[in-house]
Parts: sequence; C-alpha cells; structure tokens
Amino acid sequence: MTSYFSTEKRRLFEKLIAFQQRIIALEADLLEEKREASKKEEKMFLELCVVLDSFENIFNAMAEKEETLDKGTRRMLKSFRAVYRKLIRLLEAHGIKQIEFPNGKSEIGLCKIVETRPEAGREAGEIIAIVRNGYQSREQVLRPAELITVGEE
Repeated sequence: MTSYFSTEKRRLFEKLIAFQQRIIALEADLLEEKREASKKEEKMFLELCVVLDSFENIFNAMAEKEETLDKGTRRMLKSFRAVYRKLIRLLEAHGIKQIEFPNGKSEIGLCKIVETRPEAGREAGEIIAIVRNGYQSREQVLRPAELITVGEE
C-alpha cells in the first residue's frame, strides 16, 4: 500500500512540476506577445504622426491663400481641421502627445536640429522654426521634433 501511495505521490509531483513548467513557458509567451503588440502599436502611432504631418503641410500651404479661397474650399479646409483635431484627440487618448518646447529652446533627446542660423540678439539653441513636430508616448520619444535653431555666428 505504501508503494502505491509513494508511486502516486511521485506521479502527482511530476505532474505538478510539468504544470509549473507549462505556466512558466506560457508566461514567457505572453510577455513576448505583449512586446510584439507594443511594437506594432508604436509603429501604427508613428504612421498616424505622418498623417498629421500631411494635414499640417496642407494647412501651411493654404495659410497664405485662405483669404482668397471660395466658400466651398474654406468649408472643406475647416472639415480637414476637424479631422486633424479628432486624430490628435485619438492619439492623446492613447497617451501620445506632441512634444512642446515651452521655453522656446531646443532640448536634448526631444529634438533633432536640422539647421542652425545665426540671428543677432538671440541665444544659441532658441527655436526659429519647427520643421516637423515630434511626438512622445508618456516619457518615451516616438519621434523627435525636427528644428531650425539659432546657432553661433
């Protein structure tokens, strides 16, 4: 009888070990799936940022001509702006926000300086223009802003 219990105990112990190993393997698989999903999500958000760039390019191109546009075209442009704002709200709802520079100066890690120009009376590093907006997810930079800044003369 003791040999039966000892054999049964051993069988149950081995089954327990097998279950624990399976749980560990499944946890590793789940972690890998989460990483992959996060990478895909980040890629999708970056692609949506490119769509925002396209809207901004349209708005910048039309800014000077807006006063001369007919009523229908102005209405269409207004609709584009509404879609643009919806897209920004969608990204913000997922923790993605446009990088801002409240002090008007470039910040290492948040931007890529694509050009510098000397300007009298301004400090080096001051932002002259934002060529392309940058975006971040919480504290992680998804895409740095591209800037033109004041450089040394």
